[in-house]
Amino acid sequence: MKLTHRTILLVTGGVSALALLAGAAFLFKMPPFEQEGAIEASEVCASLGTSSSAAEALREVLPAESSYSFDDDVTPRVDAADAGYESACFVSGGGEQLLVADVRLMADEEAESWTEWVRGTAASDASVTSLTPFPGGKKAVASGRFAAVFVPCTSAGHIPGGQYNLSISVELKKPGDAGAAANRAELIKLATNAASFAHTEAKCDLGR
Repeated sequence: MKLTHRTILLVTGGVSALALLAGAAFLFKMPPFEQEGAIEASEVCASLGTSSSAAEALREVLPAESSYSFDDDVTPRVDAADAGYESACFVSGGGEQLLVADVRLMADEEAESWTEWVRGTAASDASVTSLTPFPGGKKAVASGRFAAVFVPCTSAGHIPGGQYNLSISVELKKPGDAGAAANRAELIKLATNAASFAHTEAKCDLGR
């Protein structure tokens, strides 16, 4: 078939237009050229503990987003008689909350009682339907979406009510591509790292 000059111009013009659109999409990071945001150790919440380890774990469990934001809120413990230590780290991306890590100082209680209580703090029942134990503190449980550990902190005689412990939980609200087993391992890492940070910051006198 013989192509006319007009047909050739139309074809080449269409190809050029598509190339321009693709170039614009790349420049403005439109799909499918949207770049994945980086999780830098220097930007993660301090309350998650060692920043390099926390950043590595977050890269494994979080979904790919063009950018991530971290909001860290820590209420320090003033002295040995203060029962007010708590912290919260919120990780967001793509306009959604992706992960929440929560730490609070609370009166000691039976391990099973604490487990039921911390299970109730999850935003989604699906996060805590398959909790199984792991070694850590007085009690520690985790699933592919949630990890929590109950760590001894202050001995009796400092705060009214007896011994106080730190309750640490990490909930993955929106997982990435890693499987449940891999997510569970990384959430345990995040929870234990946060426990280590909190144990120091909360001026604990009992071993973990």
